[in-house]
Amino acid sequence: MKTSIITNSLLLCMLLCCLWGTAQARKLHLGSCVANIHTHELKHHLQHIREGMVSGDDHKTIRLLRKDVMNNLQVTERCCFLKQLLHFYMDKVFINYTSGHSLHRRTTSVLANSFLGISKDLKACHANAHCECTEETRLKLHSIQNLYDKLDHKAAAVKAIGELDSLFEWLESFQHH
Repeated sequence: MKTSIITNSLLLCMLLCCLWGTAQARKLHLGSCVANIHTHELKHHLQHIREGMVSGDDHKTIRLLRKDVMNNLQVTERCCFLKQLLHFYMDKVFINYTSGHSLHRRTTSVLANSFLGISKDLKACHANAHCECTEETRLKLHSIQNLYDKLDHKAAAVKAIGELDSLFEWLESFQHH
């Protein structure tokens, strides 16, 4: 009897430790700015709708979030780029996205709320002069917005949400466990 209680307690502790690790935010180092971001959770939510977004993308030859652009950002540009990109998603993409699927609406709402929380952390970095915005950073984001604006707003929103996996992969490259 005692052995089964100890075994069950150990199993419960192991399970809780595993769950804690996946639910815990990771510190994301963007130059001098450090933000806590639940990238695992964001990817999990996107996974539920991504296939529908990619199959609904009528402009597969156009890429809004190019990995080479994000990977070639200077360390000092990362915070500002992310801050502006999240605002772009909140101000344009999520607002323009409409769907008849309740799961898609709920998921994009969760993503938008998560982006709002991350933006608050980045705003604090910006206020403390840890988030430098250069003209080069603004131009990179401006090119993303220009491509987006050339598309029909609904199609552009579907495309932008379908490309979030590139953003999440980029963010994970700055995490320190």
